[in-house]
Amino acid sequence: MPGALKKLEILGRRMLYRVLVPGISVPGSVPDDDKLHRILILRQDRIGDMIMTLPLIRKLRELYPGIRTGILASESNRIILKYETGVDVITYRKNPGEFISSLIEARSFSPDVAVDMHMHDSTTSFLYALCSGARWRLHIDRENRLPFNIRVKAMQDGHIMDAFAGLLSGLGRKIEVDGLNREIILSKIETGFAENFWNRSGIRPGDCAAVNISAGGENRRWGVDRYARVCSSIMEMGLKPLILYSPSDFQAARAVSSSEPGIFVSPVTPSILHLAALLRGVNVLVSPDTSVIHLAASYGIPVVGMYLPFDPSLPKWYPWDVKSEILTASDHLSLDSVSPEMVSGAVRTLVSDTVYGVQIDQDQ
Repeated sequence: MPGALKKLEILGRRMLYRVLVPGISVPGSVPDDDKLHRILILRQDRIGDMIMTLPLIRKLRELYPGIRTGILASESNRIILKYETGVDVITYRKNPGEFISSLIEARSFSPDVAVDMHMHDSTTSFLYALCSGARWRLHIDRENRLPFNIRVKAMQDGHIMDAFAGLLSGLGRKIEVDGLNREIILSKIETGFAENFWNRSGIRPGDCAAVNISAGGENRRWGVDRYARVCSSIMEMGLKPLILYSPSDFQAARAVSSSEPGIFVSPVTPSILHLAALLRGVNVLVSPDTSVIHLAASYGIPVVGMYLPFDPSLPKWYPWDVKSEILTASDHLSLDSVSPEMVSGAVRTLVSDTVYGVQIDQDQ
C-alpha cells in the first residue's frame, strides 16, 4: 500500500508540473539584470540542517546588502534563529489551519526568489515556493518534476556545504565556504545558565571532554556501560568527562556518572541553545550521529562521531571544517561494532599531547 501511494504521489507531481509550467525555460541562475529585493530560503527540516545553512544565509546578507531575507523554518529548527537579526522567520506547521496561515504569510512576504535547500524533491517546498509568488524558484540541478524554474548546477560530490553554496550561487554571486561566520548566537540567559554550572562544578570548559549520550533513533544508542568505559579513558587522559543528554535520558546520564567518581553530568537543558552554551569551549565532543555534532563543529570543537553505514549520503554530512574522527559501524542495525576502545583512541588522536599541563601517557 505505501508503494502504491508513493507512485500516486509521483504521478500527481508529473501532472501538476505539466499543468502549471508547460514548456518552461530553465536557466542556470537568476538573470544578471534582475534586481533581487527579497529572498525566501526553504529550510523546514531538522535542527542540524538549519545549523549548516545559517552561515550561508549570513553570507547572502553580506553579498546582497539591504536585501530582505525570509526563512521557512520548522517548529524544531527555528530555535537556531532565535537571536538572529535581519531575518523574517515563517514557521511551517502540519496542522491544516496553521499550514494555510503560513502559506499566506509566505505570500505576504512576496519574495523575488525562493530557494529550496533540500537536496531532494520536497512537495512542501514546492507549495511554499509556488504560493509565495516568487518569480524565480531555485532547486539543485537533478532529475525531479516539481516546478522550480531555475535548476542550478552544483557540486553533488564532497561535503553538503559545497552543494549548498553552489545552489545559493545560482542567485547570481558566487559563495565561498571559507571563513563563514558559523557560531550560533546566544543570549545572557543561555550563557548565564552555563556559567552557573561551571561555577558550581569548579571546573572549566577547556578541562572537559563532552560526551553526548542521546540520539534520534534507537539504533544509534550505544549503552551506558560503553559510555562509562570511554569516560574512564578520558579521565586517564587528564580530561574531565561531561555527560550531555536530552531530558528523556536523564536517568541514563546519571547511570554513566555513577560508574566512577569524577564524571560530571550537565544540568537538564531547557533548549538546544542552553546545550550550545555548555558546549562552547570544551576540548572535544563524543557523540552518535545527531545535530549536536553540527552544533559543536559550529563552535570549532573537534568531534568524534559514531555513524551507521546504511546511508550512502552520510559522508556529505560529516562534521564540516573541524578536526574530526569518524567511526562507522559495520552493522546498520546498531552501533555495537564501534568499541569503547575505538572511541577512546579517536579522542586521544584529537586532543593535544598536553592538556592544560597534564601529560597524556600515549601507552595507556
